[in-house]
Amino acid sequence: MSEQGDLSPDADGPHFSPSSVSADYRLSLPPSMETQIRKLKVSLEPWRQLVLLANQVLLWENPAYPTALLAGSTLVFALIWFCNAAFVTVLALLGLLLTLLDCLMPAILAALFKPDQWGGDKQRQYEETCTSLIMYKTKAELLSASFLRLRVTNPKIYFSISIVALCLLVWVGGTVDNVLLTYLLTTFCLLMPGMLRHGMLTKLSQTSSRLCNQLVEHAKTRVSAKKAQ
Repeated sequence: MSEQGDLSPDADGPHFSPSSVSADYRLSLPPSMETQIRKLKVSLEPWRQLVLLANQVLLWENPAYPTALLAGSTLVFALIWFCNAAFVTVLALLGLLLTLLDCLMPAILAALFKPDQWGGDKQRQYEETCTSLIMYKTKAELLSASFLRLRVTNPKIYFSISIVALCLLVWVGGTVDNVLLTYLLTTFCLLMPGMLRHGMLTKLSQTSSRLCNQLVEHAKTRVSAKKAQ
């Protein structure tokens, strides 16, 4: 979470490019984001040790972490599939688990981690993690606002994309098993921060783009050859 790309709002908004988060990040962030970061740090204060651990796991700071994420996700969804639990039951159990964690985990963390174990380096990592979370949130809001703005600036593209995407979701939801689909989406979301940090998605995007260009060039060559005949 401490890795992020460029984030550029519209021309009438604030501009910043947080290629890396440093101790003086406050100098380059707008006041609205400063407030959000401060509130997030306060709200996550009882969980700060767990936040750092989750950040390390999601960013694959150990080579074993992606395997652990995949194994954990697979185990949970295998249990759900084996028990054949109803959707409402799964939601209730998830809510119960989150409630118990919210009630008990701060006390458990306070007992396991003493205040003197929290040094300046951990505080810096905690602040960088909170800053990265707010930056990703802001980037998602900007992307969402840009797409919604198409409804006014270019309605044809907006409705075309919306209709095609929703029809695709309807087809996928009716074709793929719901548990399998949820498992794939959850696993992808868990692995995405690490893939972003290690550049895997960028490499995949570049490879896909190169393959598409090769297919287009091959199709053009065949069409030109047929016309020549």
